[in-house]
Amino acid sequence: LINIFVPIYLYQLNYPIYSIIFFYFLVSLSFVIFSYPGAKIVSKIGVKHAILYSAPFLIIYYLGLRVIGDYNWLFFILPILLSWRMILYNYGYHLNYIVHSERKNRGREVSFLAALAVIVHLLAPLIGGFIAFYSGFSVLYIIGSVLLIVGTFPLFLSKDGYEALKFTRKDLWKAIFSKKEKGALISFSGYAIESVIGRTIWPIFLITILITLSKTGIIITLSMVISLLVFYFVGKITDKYNKTKLLKFGTLLYFFAWVGRVFADSTLKIFVIDSYKNISEKVLHIPWSAKSYDLAQKRGYFRFLVGREIIFNLSRVII
Repeated sequence: LINIFVPIYLYQLNYPIYSIIFFYFLVSLSFVIFSYPGAKIVSKIGVKHAILYSAPFLIIYYLGLRVIGDYNWLFFILPILLSWRMILYNYGYHLNYIVHSERKNRGREVSFLAALAVIVHLLAPLIGGFIAFYSGFSVLYIIGSVLLIVGTFPLFLSKDGYEALKFTRKDLWKAIFSKKEKGALISFSGYAIESVIGRTIWPIFLITILITLSKTGIIITLSMVISLLVFYFVGKITDKYNKTKLLKFGTLLYFFAWVGRVFADSTLKIFVIDSYKNISEKVLHIPWSAKSYDLAQKRGYFRFLVGREIIFNLSRVII
């Protein structure tokens, strides 16, 4: 409902683009700083409680965004809150998934989970755009906050899981930059840089072309409808064929999606290019994500997942 509209919201508050990029720089910097203490906390409270306790950080973040125009100092506080939401939620989510997943069906599992998310995302930008346009961002933030809390309830219909922290801060950084992990370092950095540009610059680009929030929501929703069709197919072939070969093919397709964005200067072109981008992203991301979980299970998954998240955000800090 909200995330894609945050850069647009800051842009409409007259924050220049370099300030908006700096805002997300602070998010990633905070994540890197607090990543290891966050892992220790997740280890103590349990993975499902980590997801639950991440929600208040995001709710306060939303409330802070609502008044950031009146209190400029929040510009430096809100990124820290968002980073803690990401630390607790991301570690909790990935740890919860990996202990319940099956390697031989991981492509289909990742595809199914991603399809569920896209089904929700189909309506969310459309509804979020209309709510923001007709009722303002305050109402949008309140609705989003309520859904955050409600969404954690199903987790506690089963027992929580706990993960022992068997690595030190030194072990973590040594593993991240080891020769053995060089391929993962490059791959995760590439994904992180591409995704942060997609989340921060692309929405601002859309609003400058499409002008209205509701129109932006409609275009994003329609382009996601197209991508939903490829999930079953990609999930099936991910489990059947060599993931590395699929990654190479998906990378080539996705490369042209980003080249195409250079030419997106009208509503029709944005729809076509964004639809192709969403399709090619799934062809790449499903085997990429499944392969990442495979690697995690081979190399001590808690340390691997924490290291992966640090690489994501360290590379964003640099870029």
